[in-house]
Amino acid sequence: MTGTADATGADDGLPRGRESTLSAALAELEDGCCVLVTGDAPDAAYRVAASRYFGEPDRRRQRLLALTEAGASPTPWLPEGADPSADDETTVVRLDGSVRDPAAVSELSHTNGEAPTATDSPDRLDLDGGSPDASWDAEAVAAAVFEAMDAVAVEDPGRLALRVGLYRADALCATVGTEPARDLLRSIAGETRDRGGMAHLHLPRPASGDPRADPVVDDTADALGDELDVIVELRSRDGSPVPEERWHILEWGATEWNPLR
Repeated sequence: MTGTADATGADDGLPRGRESTLSAALAELEDGCCVLVTGDAPDAAYRVAASRYFGEPDRRRQRLLALTEAGASPTPWLPEGADPSADDETTVVRLDGSVRDPAAVSELSHTNGEAPTATDSPDRLDLDGGSPDASWDAEAVAAAVFEAMDAVAVEDPGRLALRVGLYRADALCATVGTEPARDLLRSIAGETRDRGGMAHLHLPRPASGDPRADPVVDDTADALGDELDVIVELRSRDGSPVPEERWHILEWGATEWNPLR
């Protein structure tokens, strides 16, 4: 993370004692953390964010990328030089066997099965109106992710050496169903944190200001529960080639907007 604290943008009611400094907050995260990434930004911004959150290419890291995008190249999501075909410490798990468009599934459930119109906008990720593909269920996804996590793990990797990224959380819900996906996301976050790593789970949503004002972000944050440490908000500004990030650190507050470098 970059930048300094922005007191005016911090959440109201947060403690501001000696231990409520940004340094103290970041020190807590170094023992393992889960980051939920959201915001009204194009896919390119999420790729830039993921490549940064996977760690600098010259630092030793164990990287696991779980992709739900059919046919998507993993290269833009990883830092330069990280090559899953040649690097034992970089692994890509494909979760695109039966992934459908999450927005289409959500909209269908909110129109009683009728075809959605261009103005339909689902207010939460509710798949009661759809049926997940049983050929790619939560157990299969969990097995693939945790086996890959074991494969990249090494002894004494150092703080936050394990980096687990998943794009995208709502597509996972559209594939395996809402409740199984919630359990799986929490398990991924918990296992990564227990191993002293950093999980970054990407959930593109038009969140602005307070990310949890968006019901889908709020539902996902609730599902992650105590495993969630930070909600990162992304945005792309006109005229700027570099997307920006703002970190909402739970029990601390919000940072300023800073470019993703």
